Amino acid sequence: MLSAVEKSHWVGSRVQSGFTLIEALVTAFILAVGIMGIVSLLSISKVSQHASIQRTRAVVLADDILERMRRNPTGMSVYDIGPSAPLGDASRGAAEPVPNCRSAPCAADQLATHDLWAWEQLLMTTGLRNVSACIDFTADADRENTGIVDVVIQWQGLKETADAVISGGTVCGVATDEDTTRRQVILNSYIRDEKES
Repeated sequence: MLSAVEKSHWVGSRVQSGFTLIEALVTAFILAVGIMGIVSLLSISKVSQHASIQRTRAVVLADDILERMRRNPTGMSVYDIGPSAPLGDASRGAAEPVPNCRSAPCAADQLATHDLWAWEQLLMTTGLRNVSACIDFTADADRENTGIVDVVIQWQGLKETADAVISGGTVCGVATDEDTTRRQVILNSYIRDEKES
């Protein structure tokens, strides 16, 4: 048997083992906040990755048509569709133009028409939402097919952001001034027709 002194010593020095309910709830709350932060970071990363992929696709498409124009500078008058007649809505038609310049010889204008048709088919299959594209050519003085080319590709992004078009900047097609989901890539290049001296 324990004496009264030993009992009081035993009760006063009781060692607690395990967690209390409040400690477990606080730990669960801290863990939940951390997991929510990680999930939020992953979703932001996914949206940013998607926007980056869209921009890369637009740059590759713009580079594609620039290369087509470099191979056929004599057809520049056909390539120069201007900012008010955008491609991207199957305006060139679904049927391949005749003659088929992939399998038959073509004149420069026919090749340019075929290139625009093929490029529009690419635009419509890229996965860019509401895509439109314009080509604007400014010839050098005393030149017809040598000068600066602007290729503009616009599409609708997933999230609102500051508009990619600066005030008074180039807009491809009919677009509202305050399109908060519009994205835009403009590639400028100099095309030189070797036949022009």
